Amino acid sequence: MSQQWKLIQPSFPIADDIVAAYSVADFGATGDGVTDVTAIFQSRLNALGALGGGVLFVPKGKYVLKGVLNIPKGITLRGELKKPVKGQPIEGTILMAYSGKGNKNASAFITMEPAAAVMDLAIWYPEQNPDNIIIYPPTLRFGKSGYFGNEYCNAKNIALVNSYIGIEYNKTNGGAGPVANGIYGTPLSVGIELDNIVDVGRLEWVDFSPSYWSGSGLPNSPAPKSSFEDWIYNNGTGIVMRRNDWSYTCYVNIEGYNKGYYAAPSISSPGAAPNGHHYQMTFTKCKTGIYFQVVNSVGILFARVNTIDCETGVYVGPGTSGAIELNTCNFGATTNAIVTDKTSTTKILMQQSTISSGKVTVSGGILSASDCDFNNPAPQVILGANGRGLITGNRFKETVKITNNSIFTSIIDHTPVVLEKLPDFPVMIPETHGPSRMVMYLATASPFLAKNDGTTDNTSAIQKALNQAAADGGGIVFLPPGKYKVLGNLDIPTGVELKGSFDVSSVPLGPGSILEVYAGRTTPGDRPFLRLAPKSGIRGITFDYPEQISTNLPGIDDYPYTIQGTGSDVYIINVGLRASVKGVDLFTYPCDNHYVDWVAGHVFDKGVKVGGGSQNGKISNLMFNLIVYACGSESKFGSWPNSPAEGNPLAYDYGFANLEFLILGDCKDEILYNDFHYGSLRGVVLTNDGGNGPTGKSLGLGIDGSGRSLCVEGAGANGFDFINTQVVSIGTGNTNYLETSPSFTSRVSLFNSDYWGSPKYGILLNGGTVNLQQAFFANSGNTALGNLTTGQLNLENSIVSPIGKLINSGAEKRFGARSSILDPSGINKANCALWVNNLSNNVTLSPTSALSRTGWIATASVNTGNASKGIDGNASSRWDTSGSQVKGQWYMVDMKTAQPINEIILDVAASPTDSPAGYNFYVSNDGITWGTAVATGVGTDGMTIIPITTTTAGYIKIEQTGTKGNYWSIHEFYVFNITDELNTSTEGLEINAAKGINFQVFPNPALSGNSIFVSNRNTLPYTIRIFNTAGELIRTAKSLNASGTSVENFPLSNLKSGIYLLNFETTMGIETRKLIVK
Repeated sequence: MSQQWKLIQPSFPIADDIVAAYSVADFGATGDGVTDVTAIFQSRLNALGALGGGVLFVPKGKYVLKGVLNIPKGITLRGELKKPVKGQPIEGTILMAYSGKGNKNASAFITMEPAAAVMDLAIWYPEQNPDNIIIYPPTLRFGKSGYFGNEYCNAKNIALVNSYIGIEYNKTNGGAGPVANGIYGTPLSVGIELDNIVDVGRLEWVDFSPSYWSGSGLPNSPAPKSSFEDWIYNNGTGIVMRRNDWSYTCYVNIEGYNKGYYAAPSISSPGAAPNGHHYQMTFTKCKTGIYFQVVNSVGILFARVNTIDCETGVYVGPGTSGAIELNTCNFGATTNAIVTDKTSTTKILMQQSTISSGKVTVSGGILSASDCDFNNPAPQVILGANGRGLITGNRFKETVKITNNSIFTSIIDHTPVVLEKLPDFPVMIPETHGPSRMVMYLATASPFLAKNDGTTDNTSAIQKALNQAAADGGGIVFLPPGKYKVLGNLDIPTGVELKGSFDVSSVPLGPGSILEVYAGRTTPGDRPFLRLAPKSGIRGITFDYPEQISTNLPGIDDYPYTIQGTGSDVYIINVGLRASVKGVDLFTYPCDNHYVDWVAGHVFDKGVKVGGGSQNGKISNLMFNLIVYACGSESKFGSWPNSPAEGNPLAYDYGFANLEFLILGDCKDEILYNDFHYGSLRGVVLTNDGGNGPTGKSLGLGIDGSGRSLCVEGAGANGFDFINTQVVSIGTGNTNYLETSPSFTSRVSLFNSDYWGSPKYGILLNGGTVNLQQAFFANSGNTALGNLTTGQLNLENSIVSPIGKLINSGAEKRFGARSSILDPSGINKANCALWVNNLSNNVTLSPTSALSRTGWIATASVNTGNASKGIDGNASSRWDTSGSQVKGQWYMVDMKTAQPINEIILDVAASPTDSPAGYNFYVSNDGITWGTAVATGVGTDGMTIIPITTTTAGYIKIEQTGTKGNYWSIHEFYVFNITDELNTSTEGLEINAAKGINFQVFPNPALSGNSIFVSNRNTLPYTIRIFNTAGELIRTAKSLNASGTSVENFPLSNLKSGIYLLNFETTMGIETRKLIVK
């Protein structure tokens, strides 16, 4: 039977419309819950694969599938499903899965080729036993083993009733862009696992809970609160994230699992770790809400994340490094709100967050908490021996107590701070957009007779169908799969939708309905190829330019814009572009309330431009990558004849030299959500358009491989806000992560942002104000973090990795930093607009915390003449291998006398990636007999901590066991004998010696009841604060007159004997001294 394209009227509300080629009901599949219909399903899927695209519809019912299914490239299997609700019966299309029982490694129930989709159905395992859980293979596997390509598989509105493993990305066939949106149910062992991804995945609207299965109303469903819930609590993981390459994870609820979110090492790419952005996630009654076995060296972003009644809210495991950013989160736990392992060197940035219950124990790494609310019982924070604290401007429900056992210096200051709040952001659910009437017009049928043969001009046929739909009051004009040559231009009238068969979230991969554009070649001033009238839309269509051939490169033929909106309420959904010069024009006419979701592929010069006074628009899930055209000749990208041969760099070179991905001009309240691109001259451009700049908000913006990533030429009076932004800048010349122009006089604020790559400067500032809260610069810039000409750059609670020069000379007044981890390299921090409570990248030990190295001798297998630089007390000097790391290299220290030791620290903060690829650690009493290694491991960026069981030794040696292209460096080699009593009071609280502050306190020790005298040589007004060792403020006093004075006295009446911290603050910064009272 040939396909019969039908407009489906589903039983439950959906956000789009369904045009199907086949319904399984027409081929004998009754959904009776008894008859095996595997063969029927697979036969129709194969037929659609041969056709080149389309939907196989499965009406509501229960369908027995004793075998497995393979969904061909570009094909959609779609049912009808009532949105699942916890504790309520599952209604709609239910697939009954039986295959693979007892064999985790068997074929997945459904295997998906590139751009295949599964939508609107439930999957149920009738033979699963809630009292004795049975292993099964994954329900959905994105990617077919042995198939070239694993790109853009889609799973949307799926109920995984009782899967053992829900969705798994194929670990042996890597690829890009998996999409899972609206995934519900009770997966028992693993809900979703991602690995082996080389380009951005998207997980949204995920909700896992035991209540879905127990309330499903299906036979053999367990009773609520029965033993299966204990099994999930002890064994289940909601989301396993391995190598995910920037993936976006938003709107997630996980209840009752052992791990809600598990950041795990890659199996397919050893050494890789997840990064990406995470937003609006809630973990309820899990054993651990967020579990970090690994942390990416370039950072990982979380905003508006909650843990509720978990045993542990956030756990950061052994040997982790990198950075975790937590903004506007709420952590409640029955035991530990946040806990880090003692061998972790991870930096946790936490801002405007709440600890509602549970301990905060930083055994290793750094906790930088600013403007937070600690509502947990005292001690609110515990710093272990290897932990550091940058704890500033916070509020405490109970009397504050910070227990500090650290061997490092820390900063603790409870002076209030006033910061911008994380902006509200609209809840982003797939919106319903469609024509004014749900009637389908088949463009290939009579009287229109469009031909999808790639040779017939279809301008008249398609336009005739569009006009007829408009004349009838609106409708859907549907293009079956194939190539439609169009020599002229098209207009979609009001109330009409032009729809193709490739209505999934993907870049162009070959299948589907393809409009081949010929109009406007070399006449870029002509009208755009396709115009959208107000309240019209397009979806599921790919645009290709056959005459834009790769042999033109490095030049191209210029064309007008491909799509233009001409009024309000236009929508563009699931549209692919390739070889387009300019993509979408939303600026020539005001296009209020425009809705763009999944415009993807490749353009040469400009992606999307918005302006013309447009208001309240939304642009979501842009996905542009030069590879779509540059590798378009490959089969996995569609074997397009106009793409260059594999490996030809000219397409990439053109993009790096010319492309502007997203341009915002005169528009108001624009919303950007989860947009990404790779490869451009300028990534996102905010510009003045007729004197007016844009205002709005962005969440989850990714700019990769851009020379000048975020360019701000203008913004409206209210500025522009960015949440969870990832930026990579590459290339030679004047490259940067962010630049502003003299015409920019407003402000942009970035909340949670990660930066890496190789730009000349991190930030090029020529106007306006740039506010960075919780920014992590893994690479701060090859020349300097900032070249600041005019304007103001403000950093709050951020990390600037070591760099030779922080900003250009003389620009200090345009730079402010507070509560951040950075070094004042090449500047006078006393001249900065703000320099308060900043912690150095370099490890600063508390007095007497490390063993004295006086008289010690260091030698090495290579470059032994410089071995002494590892123990010289100068963190800027180093011993290194002067070449790549290879097995067998060693570094040895003769401590001269045998003494107890239990921890070694290798400090490479100034060369953070030069840690050992792998190591064995040995001890000896004679330097000859070493025995077996007392510790083995892998180095971590910045600092490697090696704890050992307390042993007595006179010689110690670390031996390289791995290989790595980097040098192996040791800037400082520290040895410790840590005891429980070490630093239980003030040791390690930051002696924050700000340059230019020059004061003395005497007598010290002082007698209780007497006075201390403070000599202030700078005669600046100042404030004195006295804290006890728990961090509690005891007393505050200010200088007696506005100009300050050289010497003043402060009485110590009623001050008990003990150790205190004296905090001295002027406009030049804060310095802290230890005060002993007898």
